[in-house]
Amino acid sequence: MTKNSIGRQLAQVNNLIQRQILNSDINKGIEKPTDKTISHTTACIISFLYDKKSENIYQKDIEREFQVRRSTVSKELSNMEQKGLIVRVAVENDRRLKKIELTEKSESIAKKLTPVKIALEDTITKGIDDDELYAFSVTLEKIKKNLTQEV
Repeated sequence: MTKNSIGRQLAQVNNLIQRQILNSDINKGIEKPTDKTISHTTACIISFLYDKKSENIYQKDIEREFQVRRSTVSKELSNMEQKGLIVRVAVENDRRLKKIELTEKSESIAKKLTPVKIALEDTITKGIDDDELYAFSVTLEKIKKNLTQEV
């Protein structure tokens, strides 16, 4: 493996993960063709909000969690809101701030996502021992740090 192929390999892994989500049971039985499918990004945000449903989550929290720009998150949240997957709720003491909450529709999707996430993690880590996973995680953190220093 050459040093120059790391970025490409990470992109390939990301594409494979996205394909797994798109081909999962989560996208079977979509109401109408215009609803299309639950994208990888949408699935990740729904899952994040579901895991943190006991907390107040704001757009900034999503930006930080997924390391994406405000405009990207804003666009995705608007799309999710239009599809009835989230609602933005004004905070009592600061009307400019909006909590992001899942709707019943997305809660249902989140419950279906949980076993998909578990199966995907099992597939991703199959044949990789704990020491290798730890070393890989440490390496990924270093890569993320390198990339955030460059921006």
